[in-house]
Amino acid sequence: MRCFISIDLPEEVKKELAAVQSQIPKENAKILNVNPEILHLTLRFLGEIDDFKANKTKEILNSLKVKKFKAKISKMGIFPSENFIRVVWIGLEPAEKFKELHELIDNELEKINIQKDERFESHVTLCRVKFIKDKKGFMEKLKKIKVKEIEFNVDKISFKKSVLMPEGPVYEDISEIKLI
Repeated sequence: MRCFISIDLPEEVKKELAAVQSQIPKENAKILNVNPEILHLTLRFLGEIDDFKANKTKEILNSLKVKKFKAKISKMGIFPSENFIRVVWIGLEPAEKFKELHELIDNELEKINIQKDERFESHVTLCRVKFIKDKKGFMEKLKKIKVKEIEFNVDKISFKKSVLMPEGPVYEDISEIKLI
């Protein structure tokens, strides 16, 4: 099964991010918004794993002792570069706290032979980009979008299964881990 570990976002944050998505310039471009209902921060994408590794992952996550913390949405960005835009994202702060959480999970998963993922940026993918005619103009407009920095509590981690469908991915919770 195709799985990932994430931080889910509260409804208030999803509404703000949907408002941001609506301001992203789409003229002379092919840009697909991520469904606001499934917006999240991916702490660790696992890809295809078998039932054994899924159960072990669940055990590992349940054994973690991580304290709750406050976070907020912050600045917008793109991946991988301004010359080759494929993703528009919004950052989450405190970035170092999300990085610590990612590294903690990565180190534990390595014990069950799931390779480390060195590339981590605390972000929520807003849009996937297929084509932009005027990248410079796009970036200028993107930088003018105002984002309301909403603060929220991070009090759980979700372990999810992802099923790819023609209309987009469908996520199913495998388990939720409450933070202390």
